[in-house]
Amino acid sequence: MTDASLRLATTLGLLALFAILEWMRPARSSQVTAARIARHGALSLLGSLVSRLVLAGGLASVASFVQQIDFGLVNWLELSGIWVWVACFLILDLAVWSQHVLSHKIPFFWRLHRLHHSDVVMDVTTALRFHPFEIMASLIFKGSVVALLGAPPALVFAFELVLGAGALFTHANIALPKPLDTALRWVFVTPAMHLIHHNPNPVATNSNYGFSFSFWDRLFRTYRADAPIPTLPSGSDIGLERWRSPQDQTLKAMVLNPFA
Repeated sequence: MTDASLRLATTLGLLALFAILEWMRPARSSQVTAARIARHGALSLLGSLVSRLVLAGGLASVASFVQQIDFGLVNWLELSGIWVWVACFLILDLAVWSQHVLSHKIPFFWRLHRLHHSDVVMDVTTALRFHPFEIMASLIFKGSVVALLGAPPALVFAFELVLGAGALFTHANIALPKPLDTALRWVFVTPAMHLIHHNPNPVATNSNYGFSFSFWDRLFRTYRADAPIPTLPSGSDIGLERWRSPQDQTLKAMVLNPFA
């Protein structure tokens, strides 16, 4: 099995698993429709095509290349051992957290990222709702970090799998038992924690940036335990007021969103 097919199989398997859990233990009333799944699936496919054009082998291919040319800190310093894997994994996760923060703070990147926040509901398919241009920019950023770090290819591939799995889990409409959610939050991002990030109130939106680990938000004081009252005139606690109509949720409108 190739790296690409393994990533695809993992994504589809987790999508099915979390969809079942959403049906069994929904945190909020489900608004999943076949049309919604098709739109987000098509958008994800467009993103995958862009990814193939920019970086056919994924981030692991960058790691393999820099290893071959002896580039990056790990290779220059001839570092090895399990602690190198742990350090590289944490640095990569911090880089993704930082990228997410920048996508909210820099207007140009927010225009790309706001498509993700314009979803009017939240379920596991929201994890597929990223603009192809944002995916392209993300790959360039993460690829640069991988190259400078010189992280081991196997570690980078594992990181990609964990990052994708974390995105699917944190967007899933799953109600975890309160004690479990509270305990997990000390280390990991939970669906309830990430739901706060999708609250339209800027105080909430500019918090809980983590994809996998919650301790970055705690460390940099961007963690919120609950959501403030929404600022939308409609009173909704999900999505952006400017893009709430059904016409704004079509595939064409999603692709054109950054240019609106």
